[in-house]
Amino acid sequence: MSEQLEARAAAARAKLEAWDERHTVKGFDHGMLNLSLRARNGKTGIDGLARQRAELQRAVDTAEAKLRRAEAAPRLAAEKAARETVHATIDLKALHAGKAEVLWTLNGGWLKVIRWNKKSVTVMMAGERDTIPHTQIGGAR
Repeated sequence: MSEQLEARAAAARAKLEAWDERHTVKGFDHGMLNLSLRARNGKTGIDGLARQRAELQRAVDTAEAKLRRAEAAPRLAAEKAARETVHATIDLKALHAGKAEVLWTLNGGWLKVIRWNKKSVTVMMAGERDTIPHTQIGGAR
């Protein structure tokens, strides 16, 4: 599957490069700007050429995005499995028992701990009790 996606991306890049080679104007063509709108539109006018190039560029972008997604799939699956393992094995109560403050990573502030739980901590936040999950804890003291 990856070989097919690489081949598609390479073919799309080759088409775009060939198109650029055929249609690249050496220097700036002032004469095209003075053409009527009717002459500028169509397949061979400025706007038509811009549409053709945009379609080729879109094909290249799509093929490369699919290739990157296919290459990242195994890495993302491994990262997800690692996160799930950490979530299953974490025990905040045993890890931080006796510590009075916790660092909340969302705002960088230290909050007073009311109670340590296995996967979360209950804190006093803005005068109210709130629970912070282990994924948002940056440390304890």
